[in-house]
This record gives sequence, C-alpha cells and structure tokens, in this order.
Amino acid sequence: MADSLASRKSTAAVKSRQAARGGEGDSRKLILSMLLLVCCCAAGYFTWSTLQLLQSADDALRTVTMPQPPDPVAEDEKNEIATAEEGLNNLSQSSTRAMQTALMAETYSRFPIDLSAALVRSDPVGPGLDEIVIEPEPPSLAVVAIMITDTDSVAIISVDGEQDILVRKGAKFSEGTATITKIDAKGVTFTWRKKSYQVTL
Repeated sequence: MADSLASRKSTAAVKSRQAARGGEGDSRKLILSMLLLVCCCAAGYFTWSTLQLLQSADDALRTVTMPQPPDPVAEDEKNEIATAEEGLNNLSQSSTRAMQTALMAETYSRFPIDLSAALVRSDPVGPGLDEIVIEPEPPSLAVVAIMITDTDSVAIISVDGEQDILVRKGAKFSEGTATITKIDAKGVTFTWRKKSYQVTL
C-alpha cells in the first residue's frame, strides 16, 4: 500500500516537471515569435523609409531645370524683331529730321536771311584768315488775324512761341528789338535791325 502511494507521488512529480518544462518551452517560443515579429516590422519600416528617400531624391532630380540648347527658329525670330525695331527707329528719326527741315525751310522762306549783309571784319585773326560774323535770325512771327477799320488797324500775331498777341502800328516785340511799321490787308510789316520784313496772313 505504501509502495503504491510512493509510486503515485513520483509519477505526479514527474508529470508536474514535464508540465513545467512544457510551459517554459511555450514561453520561449512566444518570446522568439515576438522578437521575430519586431525584427520584421523594423526591417519593413527601414525598407519603406529607404524607398521614400529614393523617391524624394528622384523627384528633386527631375525638377532641376537643365539648360536647353538654343532654338534656331527662336533666334531667327529675335533677329527679325530686332531688325524691324531698328528700321522703325530709323524711320522715326528720318521723319523727325524731315519735319525739322520742313519747318526750317518754311521759316527761311518767310524770313529770308541776306547773307550779303553779314559783317566781315577787316582785321585778320590768323594768317590769311578773316573772321565772319553772321547776324542772328529775325524773330519768328506768324499772323493769326487782321482787323482793319476806318480809324485803326490791329492784328493778332504769334512771336517766338508766344501766342495771340494783339498789336497795332508802332508796337514793339522781341525785347524791343522789332517794331510793327504797317498793318494792311496783305499782312504785317515790321522792322528789325534796320531791315523791313513783311509777313502775309
């Protein structure tokens, strides 16, 4: 009876040891499985981070603007535009010079300058040279309107850019150097530097 009881106790002790060993084995397997899972997650995250970094570098390289070779068609168009602009500038300058020449010709035909009246000094300023002094041009006068009555004659003139000046016979202008000597239906006559000039309406 005692032997039977002892054998049962020993059998129970063996089973409990085996159960304890089996529990320790399961715990070790669980820990290893968790470590393996953590390692897999870390490896996956590292791989994902590496791919994102490579994608960002690729996008940055794509956004860099590379110098483009010159387009021959665009260069030809630029040259044509520059040539056209130069032609327009030359045409504008030519038109301006033509207008200035026309104004000078009109002024000269209205107030001709007698070059024979130029003052020539007899004392030479150098060997075989004489100094020629040309008189200044007369005032630029234009007749705007003329009104003649039985007792008086008046005219509206423009002198040296000054517009609508009412004058009568004897009036002075151009800083007192010119004098109105006659107003009739033909126009206005004035003297300047002892010379007489007639400006028609």
